[in-house]
Formats: sequence, C-alpha cells, structure tokens
Amino acid sequence: MNTCFAISADGIRIAYDVNGAGVPLMLLHGGHMSRQSWHNAGYVERLKHDFKVITIDVRGEGESDKPTRPPDYHITRHCEDILAVADACGIERFALWGYSLGGNIGRYLAAQSPRVTSLIMIGVTFGSGASGDFRRLIISFLDHWMPILKAQTSGVLDVQSLSQQDHELLQSGNLPLTIAQASGMLEWGSIEPGDVRCPTLWLAGSSNETAMAGIREYEEGLEGSNVQVQVVEGLDHSQEFALIDKVLPLMLSFTQTQYPC
Repeated sequence: MNTCFAISADGIRIAYDVNGAGVPLMLLHGGHMSRQSWHNAGYVERLKHDFKVITIDVRGEGESDKPTRPPDYHITRHCEDILAVADACGIERFALWGYSLGGNIGRYLAAQSPRVTSLIMIGVTFGSGASGDFRRLIISFLDHWMPILKAQTSGVLDVQSLSQQDHELLQSGNLPLTIAQASGMLEWGSIEPGDVRCPTLWLAGSSNETAMAGIREYEEGLEGSNVQVQVVEGLDHSQEFALIDKVLPLMLSFTQTQYPC
C-alpha cells in the first residue's frame, strides 16, 4: 500500500492511496480505523478492476496528521480533506462510500458539494453528527476527563485517585486527540435526507439498533428525497463492513446504476 499525501485547506496532511483505474470511488473508514481496513477486508482488491479506488485516512487516524484542537475536527475540515484528496488525484467528481464515521462525514459532503456523484452511507443515521446515546456518551466522557486534565495542568492531580483504566489512557498520550475529535463532533450540524444532493444508499444491518431506529424515524421523510434504504437482515454494525460477500454486491449494484462502469 503506497502512501500519498494531500494538503488540506488548513495545512493538515491527509494520507491516501490509489488503486486501479475507472470510475473514481473514494472510501472513508470508520472511527478508530484507517484506510488499511478497506484493504484488509478485501474491498480494494475486488473494486480496483472497475474503479479508481481512493482510500483515505480521516484526519486524526492512520497516517494522516493528528491535530489536537477541537476546531480541527469540525465537519468543515473533514469535507475539505476529501476535496483536497480529489484535487490531488486530478478528479473532479467521484462516488463516495463511507462506513460508520466515514458515512457520517460523507453525508455532509454529499449535502454541500456537487462533486459527489453518489453516496453510500453504512451503519449511521441522519440528524446531527452526534445524537442520542452517542452524544450523551461523548458529553459524559468530556465531563469525566476535563477536570482531570485541568488538575494535571495545574499540577494538583492525584494520580492514585485514578482507576487503572483512566491511568492507562492518561499515560497512552492519546487523550488530547480523543478529546479533540469528540469535542469537534459535538459541533456538527444536522443533515436530513432531503439535504443530500446526489443519489444515496442508506445501508444498515437489521441488528444495528441505532441505524434501524433512524430508518424508522425518517421513513416518511425519505419520500421525494435522493435517499433509498437497504436493510441487510441479521447484520450488526461491525458485520455491515466485515461481511463483504453480503454487502458488496448491493453496494456495487447501486453505484453502477448511478454511474455505470
């Protein structure tokens, strides 16, 4: 896997690689993953014969730069990253597939830019970038850690008062990045089905409770939008990505219908 870098609008380096030739297709990985995940799961090998496959490391992950300020993870920055990679590849328009975090990011770009020809968002829902239980989890995480970091900065932190898990995370050095990513996501606005400008496949496993709740919530609002739903029976969130033989044919069929290879 050869690594290339594009420079985003704010100077952050975004890592990506290119395989194959044909219709440009960008792949965005899930949270705490990297573009290597698309290679490991077999997507790139199967797609590269019909597509110019561009896999991207989302900022903060993989080989991309990892700034530690919350504003660096505003959704605007993520969208600029994708377009910077497209520009570096000499691509004007492209199909976009995103799993989990990648699907979350992808729907914002699909609502903003005419350069996205079609979108597949896997395992996520519409609305704000962080809503419901996920939003509450982020807020609880920040409420727990911000006083600890403040005490550490002030030199009054009693390390012995920390749990073993907290101590390990503090020592890992990853905490500033995690806090920046989480805080930045809280500021993402809301995207509704009617906002996306291109044909969009909303793919979810029937055992992904969050995505299925979203499908039920937005069922009536999908009519007249560019969004169609595909539920894959029995799959949970991790399987929506991992079980390639079940999901790839559906994704290919949708993308090739919108932009025949």
